[in-house]
Amino acid sequence: MHEAAKAVLLRLLKVPAEPKPPEGTAESVRVFRAGRNFYYWRLLQWAAMQLGIGLLVAGAFLGPKLANKTAKKPPPAWLVMAWDVMGAGAMGLFAATLPLTYFKQRLDYEMRWYIVTDRCLRVRSGIWSVSELTMTFANVQDIGISAGPLQRLLGLADVKVTSAGGGGGSEQLETSHMAVLAGVDCAEAIRDLIIGRLREYRDAGLGDPDDKQRHAAGGPERAATVGATLVAAQLVLAEARQLRAVLERGAGA
Repeated sequence: MHEAAKAVLLRLLKVPAEPKPPEGTAESVRVFRAGRNFYYWRLLQWAAMQLGIGLLVAGAFLGPKLANKTAKKPPPAWLVMAWDVMGAGAMGLFAATLPLTYFKQRLDYEMRWYIVTDRCLRVRSGIWSVSELTMTFANVQDIGISAGPLQRLLGLADVKVTSAGGGGGSEQLETSHMAVLAGVDCAEAIRDLIIGRLREYRDAGLGDPDDKQRHAAGGPERAATVGATLVAAQLVLAEARQLRAVLERGAGA
């Protein structure tokens, strides 16, 4: 039932069931999704909001009715009947929207995609309003992980990839400088994968030839050079972590 309704809605909204992978080799494509606890947390937020709305609607229509029972002069019968009809209609409308808003929460989770290739990464989310960001590794400036107390409790984190901005083709949003892989339960693995892909990308000397010429000539693209230094430092840090893990295992043995 859910899959059938989802297929119909996607067809009506002309949204593809899966995003097209960004530029890169087919064997390098890795697809990540938000963690299951991300969905449960969003569902809990939805339930709390629906409970609040339900209490407000019930209070708005039942409160005056209860107050009228203790009033010295009760309101006219027609007014009481009209108020009852309005209350029943409001509660019925609220009940009818519950499955729709729940369906939206589930689709928002299922239609959240994080794709990494050997040249780019792509983040797409949404179904009614689709947001898609493609970022080439040539522009990556920084990679970080952030997690609040609640996220850590749920085993979730956000991977944030910052670009130096500008260029990158028609699919890249020039005004966007950060791609957020939100609510993942394997943030460190994703970060290490992107760092590894960056290392391979730059070791292979890939990139836009025009970008290389501009970098060689200097100018506004110096920010990208600074970003490359930051990423290089992250690569060294990742390798240091791996060396430390090897030494700890050796000491334990």
